[in-house]
Parts: sequence; C-alpha cells; structure tokens
Amino acid sequence: MGVFDGALVEPLASVLGALGVAHAFVVHGEGGLDELSTLGESVIGEVRDGQVTVRRVTPEQFGLHRAEPEALAAGDAAENAARLEAILNREPGPARDIVALNAAAAIVAAGLADDLAAGLARAQDALDSGAAADTLRRLREAHARS
Repeated sequence: MGVFDGALVEPLASVLGALGVAHAFVVHGEGGLDELSTLGESVIGEVRDGQVTVRRVTPEQFGLHRAEPEALAAGDAAENAARLEAILNREPGPARDIVALNAAAAIVAAGLADDLAAGLARAQDALDSGAAADTLRRLREAHARS
C-alpha cells in the first residue's frame, strides 16, 4: 500500500498488523510518491505475521540507478501506454527500474521471494524473459473474449 506522506507508513502498517494481515508493505518514496521510489530514499513498513518493521532503502541498495524526476513524469494516456509497452519489450531505463522495484514488493508480499532483492530479481527476470508481456497478452485476449 502506498501512502503520500512518510509519516503514515508506521501507523498504517501497525493497523494492517492489528487486523491480522499476514504479509504486506506500506511504502512512501522520495518525490512524494505513494510507491517505492528510484528518485531516492523510500520508507517501508513491512508487516509480517503481526510484526511491523520500518526501514529506509535506496535504489542503490538493489543495484538500481537513481532516476531524475523528468524520467518518471507521467504523460497522457498514449505516452503512458507507450512507456508500458517499452518496459514489457525489455527496454532498460528508469521506468523499468521503478516498475520492477514495486513489483518486487508484491512478489515478496505474495510469498514468492524472501526479500526485496530476491523479489527484484524475479521481477526483472519476468520482464527480461518476456513472461510479463505474455501475461498481459493473455489477459487482453481473455478480456476480449468476455
């Protein structure tokens, strides 16, 4: 879960823990992002079996480069769709890095990796192998049939 203010990370993570959530992340990233950021430091509240751990991470800890804000600025729908297609077509760069980093948190929360570094490796592999693009293609086809 992303939050717009880093001060909300720990309280919301504590609420999720109290509600019995088995594993989740509450995150806030530099640049006012409600997601993990490659612009700089991110605050992470990890909930695991009722315990909350708050820590700060940087993109460099995961072998990623810091992005410039302009590289991640949102565009119109067509520009954003083209950016997503580029990411799925194995184009390296800041957009791919931030997508993979945030996918890493989802992969860990789902129990498919033990930590963010391992989750990032899985996310990058899904992008590099074309598995992510194949999944989107299958979802589009299923949606078209329904």
